[in-house]
Order: sequence, then structure tokens, then C-alpha cells
Amino acid sequence: MVLEKIRSFLRELLLFIKGFNQAILEQSVEALQAEYVELENAFLTMLFGPLVGVKTIPVFLSLELLEAVKEEVSILESRGFRGEDVLGDLMSSLGGEW
Repeated sequence: MVLEKIRSFLRELLLFIKGFNQAILEQSVEALQAEYVELENAFLTMLFGPLVGVKTIPVFLSLELLEAVKEEVSILESRGFRGEDVLGDLMSSLGGEW
């Protein structure tokens, strides 16, 4: 009887520790994903800033690094070619009349 209670307690304790470990792992992954997004935004700001007049890095360095964001540039190009109004889409998603 006592051994069964101890065994049950240890089983519950083990399940608690496994659940706690899983929660910590999920929080860590979410934090890393958020950090990745922020670093990507900072990189793109540094890269495209000189092309629109914001002094972040030298223009020649920005042009050399464009190879790293070839996919993003092609997406921007396709949006420009199709004539989508990205800013208009953003404002309409906020609601109201602008």
C-alpha cells in the first residue's frame, strides 16, 4: 500500500518534470524565433537603408550584400510589377478611411 503510493507519487513527479521541461523548451524556441525575426528586420534595415537615403552602412557594402536577400528582392520586384499597393493594403487592414 505504502509502496504503491510512493510509486504513484514518483510517477506523477516524473510527469511534472517532463511537462516542465517541455514548457521550457517551447518558450526557448519562441524566444529564438522572435530574436531571429528582429535580427532579420535589423539586417534588412541596414541593407536597404542606404538605397533609400538612410545612412546605416556604405552603399557599396549594401549592394554587395544584396545577394543574401535575393528572394526578398524578387518578392518586392514581383509586387512592384503587379502594381500592388502594399501601403494601401496595410492601411486598409487597419480599418477606417484613410
